[in-house]
Amino acid sequence: MLKILGSLVGAVGLLWAGSVTATVDLDKVFKGDTVLLTLAMTGKKVDAIPDIPEINGQKVFNIQRRSSTNFVQVNGVSSMEKTNMMIMEFRPEQNMTIPSFSVKVDGEMKSTKPIMVTVLPSPTGAKRANSNFALDIAIEKQKFYLGESIVLNLYFKQRTNLDVLQIEYTPPEFKDFFSKQIGEGKTYKKGAFTIQELNYLLIAKKAGALTLEPARAKIAQRSRERQEGGWYIDVPKWTKISSSALNLEVIEPTEAHDIVGKFNLTDSIDTLQVKANKPVTLRMELLGIGTLEDYDGLNFEIPSVTIYSDDAKVESTLMGKKLQSRYQKSFVFISDHSFTIPSKEIRAYDYTTGKVEILKTKAYKVEVENASSLATKGVVESRIALPPIRAQLNMQKRTTLYALLLSFLFGVVLTLLFTYITPLLVSRWKRKGKHFNGEEAFKILYPKMNESKEVEEMVRQLYAIKSGAKDIRIDREKLKQMVARYRVSTTS
Repeated sequence: MLKILGSLVGAVGLLWAGSVTATVDLDKVFKGDTVLLTLAMTGKKVDAIPDIPEINGQKVFNIQRRSSTNFVQVNGVSSMEKTNMMIMEFRPEQNMTIPSFSVKVDGEMKSTKPIMVTVLPSPTGAKRANSNFALDIAIEKQKFYLGESIVLNLYFKQRTNLDVLQIEYTPPEFKDFFSKQIGEGKTYKKGAFTIQELNYLLIAKKAGALTLEPARAKIAQRSRERQEGGWYIDVPKWTKISSSALNLEVIEPTEAHDIVGKFNLTDSIDTLQVKANKPVTLRMELLGIGTLEDYDGLNFEIPSVTIYSDDAKVESTLMGKKLQSRYQKSFVFISDHSFTIPSKEIRAYDYTTGKVEILKTKAYKVEVENASSLATKGVVESRIALPPIRAQLNMQKRTTLYALLLSFLFGVVLTLLFTYITPLLVSRWKRKGKHFNGEEAFKILYPKMNESKEVEEMVRQLYAIKSGAKDIRIDREKLKQMVARYRVSTTS
């Protein structure tokens, strides 16, 4: 009797024995797809699943941990069972075997079975879908100009009333395009399906035949899985879908151009009459439909005029389904004489007409007050009677004595200079270099000169020193504080 009872207890213990299982959503995947590995442990006492950073050298990501407790009854005997699950995602590069994993359950080490995963070559342009889910992409035209913006529409279709736990969407890579999502998307119903629509604005980075890679999605549906012992747990059942790839042709305009699109150019100058060494600011703006992200901008070169410019400010916004771009840049001209800022041209290729439009800045003649000028000296011929020969000899003797005396005095001066004065000047120069860099200060302050009269005056003085003025004295402590203040604002 005791022997029979012992057998019954053993059988019940076997029914209650803990379990560890490993499953994958798909054991055959296309190259580039990911695999979801689920480890599930069930028993009265379950250890935590350890961290698994990689599987056969492939990094694990999107890790999820879940746990649940179930009341079960076997042969009239009730018990509480706990289930721990860990879901891991990884991307296999080639055929592989997922190794066995061991975890302690109910005091015993339990191991999973190895799983073979086969990696198939990616289907070129193939679409993957089923009767419940599908991804489609559509583009307004497959042949367009470099610099032209086009709209791509993506549609995720899902049969309504399915028990979906999670959707993980991966957009196309857009590796050869500038891309920007338009809005937040929209959802609507069509027949037996719910459609989620997303819109993207694309601009090609290069010309030629380009391929737009597929969009991908993974959908988890609720599924009940039978466990050892006769009970069930809810597990995600994953489905993978992808859109087709798109082959596109991007045309390089044959006409010489600087930008592509339809733009207007405006420019303005703050003054046409200025005092010597005071800055004059020219501002320009391009505004229109197209992209200006790669536009190199204008350059000015005027002899004997110092020219500085700030970094261009480029902004892009969506106007309906078109990309509106704004390009703004300022130039500062400083001179001690009158000068002319020449007109500059920008060639804009308008792909709607197939023509190049020439945009021009205006030419500006700047008058500088008290401008420096070279004095014109006439050549005067004079005839002077030569002194007698004796007088010439006496003059030569006196000249020789004067030359010897001047040479002696010059040697004394050089000795004093190298012995006492030069070390002092070098020392002062080194101290000055530690605390003051006029070129650096000028570059930091000139963009801020319109913020206050104080900064404007300091810029004017710095430029005068740069131009060789000797009679200007700058409050170095004040300059140091000013530079420190604007250096922080510039770098922040």
